[in-house]
Amino acid sequence: MKKLLITLSVTLLFNMSVSASSSTDILQEDFKVTLEWLEQKPKSYARDFFIIQYLEQSDLSIENARTAYEMANEANTNVKKIYNKKFKALPTEDLRCYNATIEQLKNEDSRCIALGLSINEAAEISKSDLNFFISKLNAYPTLKKDLQIIASENPFTLLTNLDTDRFFRLFFDLKKEYRSKLFNKLLNQDYIDKISRDKNFERFIRHTVYENDLINIRTSLLNIKNLKELSFDNLFSLGINAVNHNKMDIALSFFTEANNKSYLRTNKDKTLFWLYLITQNQAYLEELSSSWDNNVYSLYAKELLGLEVDNIEYNIELKNTKSSFDIYDQFEWMKVLEDTKKNFEAMNEELKKYQNLFSDESTLAHQAFILERFTKYRTQYFITPYKETIENYDIDKQVLIYSIARQESHFIPSSISSSTALGVMQIMPFLSNDISKELNESYNVYEQFIPDTNIRYGSFHLDSLSKQFNNNTLFIAYAYNGGARYTKTQLKKGLFNKKNRFEPFLSMELISFAETREYGKKVLSNYYIYNNYLNKENPIKLSTIFRSLTVPN
Repeated sequence: MKKLLITLSVTLLFNMSVSASSSTDILQEDFKVTLEWLEQKPKSYARDFFIIQYLEQSDLSIENARTAYEMANEANTNVKKIYNKKFKALPTEDLRCYNATIEQLKNEDSRCIALGLSINEAAEISKSDLNFFISKLNAYPTLKKDLQIIASENPFTLLTNLDTDRFFRLFFDLKKEYRSKLFNKLLNQDYIDKISRDKNFERFIRHTVYENDLINIRTSLLNIKNLKELSFDNLFSLGINAVNHNKMDIALSFFTEANNKSYLRTNKDKTLFWLYLITQNQAYLEELSSSWDNNVYSLYAKELLGLEVDNIEYNIELKNTKSSFDIYDQFEWMKVLEDTKKNFEAMNEELKKYQNLFSDESTLAHQAFILERFTKYRTQYFITPYKETIENYDIDKQVLIYSIARQESHFIPSSISSSTALGVMQIMPFLSNDISKELNESYNVYEQFIPDTNIRYGSFHLDSLSKQFNNNTLFIAYAYNGGARYTKTQLKKGLFNKKNRFEPFLSMELISFAETREYGKKVLSNYYIYNNYLNKENPIKLSTIFRSLTVPN
């Protein structure tokens, strides 16, 4: 699942006279996306979702498909994928080259070889075959040089004597097993200094720090000297890498510089937490406890110091008049997002406008979102909307649903992410389609914008994840965001098994995918807060949660 997109490029001004009947668009049984309908919508990820629905229609002409395709954001890979699959097949000759075996390519011309021979295939064929292809590729000097490097006796040494662009390109293009084989070497100081100044270094860090097979490169990263030139993300990752090598002095230098460069409150808090863990200096803990952001680090600091959380609201007073806002309309919500972003400083006037608009229980989530935005998140709302649906589950399930939904969509039913995850629980269409089959229900993708349906499907998915991960909230959160298979792969790396003074915190920082890593922490803090609000008979401490973080059987 992908996080809710809260900033979208739209140019329309907010219109207070929202038509309640507009919800009949997508929820009508006979609704069908048309070009005319698409043309009326602003360019956005929301429109891209509907473009995908349009392209999936069976009776579509290539001309109309191309028109819709050209409406989409250029960066949207989902639209590109379905368009290319249905309407832009490779030329027959090119397709033959792409599908050719190594033996078949030996009988082809240089163009066909260049099309059909991937770097990963080159990494696993014999030296004699490599040299044969090299001799045929004079017209393709870049590919020829890449193959010469792979065919050499010491590819790594050769690479480090060439430009950094080629070094990074081959590093990123090769599969994990070949990357480990060719690149897991110690880097000399000069080359470390060189690549650390390259624009690709941050991506390089994301691979090396979180891949177990690259131990030699990770060791080399301990020697980076130009700390002031590095970004916060690089500094923090390098600090975690140093902790993983038990080099606390080096880790402390990275975290100290990261703390100086931290801008986002969450970044500041996790850096302060690690400074505290390493030094046991109470001053870091006290500074952390004063944070306005309720994350696992600040909440734990408050718990250790015996302090109460004083900036959480669980209820909002509504006017209890029927709202005119169409909660099912994705584009009306986009207008609100844009309007509140533009007029952020006109606090009193804007806030009054939205308090009048979001006036009944159906718009409770919208009101909470606006209030957090206008208080600059200094006050945080842990509301419990959709009670009629969620109260049908036992208390533990309620806590989990609220924890996930708050992080996924802030409970906004019309939410669409950049990856086309939908609704309150941000369920991907392929998953909701599969769930409908499991439930033996007819499927309409637009019904995922109805909270009752979306929450029910999300609950079904959570049941499956709970069984796979022994009801471990953090692992369930990882799987909800990154997938069950990915999560199991991460746990197989040995995470949450090591018994040292930094567990489970070190393992929590070594989840390879950054979005999933941070998502898990946020859901965990949500779970802690919601449990102690909804399940007062069984309150829980974060220290207890942390002790429970062991790998399931």
